[in-house]
Amino acid sequence: MVLMRISGTTVTVKPTVLVTLAAVWGVVTWVGLRRHPERRLGAGLLVGLASSVLLYGVELGHAFAHIGSARLAGAPMDELRITAGMPRTLYWNNSASPDVHRLRALGGPMFNALGVLLSLAIYRVAPRTSVARELAGWSAVGHGLQLPMSLMPLPMVDGGTLLKWTLVARGRSEAEADAVVRRVDRGMGIIGAILGTGVVVRQVIRSQRGATAKRLRQPNVP
Repeated sequence: MVLMRISGTTVTVKPTVLVTLAAVWGVVTWVGLRRHPERRLGAGLLVGLASSVLLYGVELGHAFAHIGSARLAGAPMDELRITAGMPRTLYWNNSASPDVHRLRALGGPMFNALGVLLSLAIYRVAPRTSVARELAGWSAVGHGLQLPMSLMPLPMVDGGTLLKWTLVARGRSEAEADAVVRRVDRGMGIIGAILGTGVVVRQVIRSQRGATAKRLRQPNVP
């Protein structure tokens, strides 16, 4: 385990983070070689590694941006834990005003918003077949996914924190605000399950129709 301090915040990095990076590297390299069959394996691995570092940097940068926004809010982050899963930002003293909580939560989304804009700008000006354009594309995808996911009004992500402390600022108690966030979480879970079931059912129906059409096209052999 690697232990360091950044702007007064303890940062712990566990070796399991390499498992995540290796998995992302493998997937990105495979996608890159599929899209560029003329690329040699060595070049594909190097481009895949660079793309993976950018993608993982999206999540790490999001977490490190919270260190900056927390310090700006006057309530520094106590610890940042980086493991194979999602980085965890820890605050041992949460007796802060709603405005402080919301400002701390905005650091990560603001980092991703700037990342999307910068990545898209590079993507537009880079030559069409260049590696720089490919890397900017991966970066834009990463930031573009991280931004809306972090702003979803769910527990344990920034959107849930923003919703909770906005409700508290408007007169709700912390318990009432937590209950609202949990209800939103359950509602979105139900909606996600319904949409997922619909997609599966649609795929099954399409597969059955395709199989039926294929049988009908086959000539009848006496």
